[in-house]
Amino acid sequence: MTYMCFIESDILTVPHMEPLAAASDAAARQEAAQLLEQHRSGFAAHVFLEDRRICTVRAEAG
Repeated sequence: MTYMCFIESDILTVPHMEPLAAASDAAARQEAAQLLEQHRSGFAAHVFLEDRRICTVRAEAG
């Protein structure tokens, strides 16, 4: 099964969606945090595995 990451941003009305290569919840969280850092306008990344929310990562302030 594939983890999916939805990145919310200040400039898009619809979250950006990306599949993750992760094979575990911890790896998916780390990959989502890295993706969020790449999106300057992103403020949160939500990770799902099918219909189950794994985590939400928030951008660091500043």
